Amino acid sequence: MLVAVIEPQPAARRALVAAVQGAGFKVSEAQSLEALAAETVVLFGPGISPTSRGPRKVASGRLLLRACAEGGRPGFADALVPLPISRKDLALRLPELVELHGFRARQVQPPQMRPGSGNVDPLTNFYTYAHFREVLHVEAHRARRYGFPLSVALLAFDPLKEAGAAGLQGPLYAGMALAIRRSLRDTDFPVRYSKSRVLLLMPHTDLTGGTVVARRIVERVARAALKVGEQELRPTLSAGVSATVPGQELTFEELLRRAEGALQEAQASGGNGCEFYSPAGGGKPVELPIPDVDG
Repeated sequence: MLVAVIEPQPAARRALVAAVQGAGFKVSEAQSLEALAAETVVLFGPGISPTSRGPRKVASGRLLLRACAEGGRPGFADALVPLPISRKDLALRLPELVELHGFRARQVQPPQMRPGSGNVDPLTNFYTYAHFREVLHVEAHRARRYGFPLSVALLAFDPLKEAGAAGLQGPLYAGMALAIRRSLRDTDFPVRYSKSRVLLLMPHTDLTGGTVVARRIVERVARAALKVGEQELRPTLSAGVSATVPGQELTFEELLRRAEGALQEAQASGGNGCEFYSPAGGGKPVELPIPDVDG
């Protein structure tokens, strides 16, 4: 896959080029829109204005990415790449973004991640925790180091009492995955954490924003119906959310533990809802479920 890096500041461009090459992709010699040739992806640095209309017109037919230190809307681009770039994150997400946005690589085809390969969960088509956990820890470390907010959510289905519901994992998790993908940004991370949990990692998102996203997913699932023979099932989700707190050096495990505690509160309250961990509430310590570290 050939990537063009467009950034007017030499030092910033060198850093972006090093990150792209470190992720295993080839960088073209093009340093301007006019010089584009066979590139599949164009990565714009922070020195390019997000409100510019030129890139979309000149670089049509390519995946456009914008590197920036803050979250928000991608502007002219198809997706954002958070700064500083995580090379492992880029190596995993770039082929996924190319496929998601319908672009075909013109040089090196990305590796095909198929369900059942150990990298992708067959029920949700999300990466497994075993495959993606290093990226999750890197994102949590970047949030601590650079001081931007980060939210974590854990989602789980509420028990279904209808006969025959136990064998419906495939349709249930496919529906959950669709609701999640419709609610997240390209820079968010959905991961199959365990047999009963889906994990969402949302960089540049505070507790309020993370809770809004989790509630949106819960509501979307609650509005859906699943037909089994003559039965119509109404599956529901519970969600628990936690987030970094200014002035606290929280580890990824602590964020997970807090989200799990909030999830258990949502389930204990009857399900079909979302709870968040409040530091003021002095949340109770909980045991985390065993993650799917074996893929």
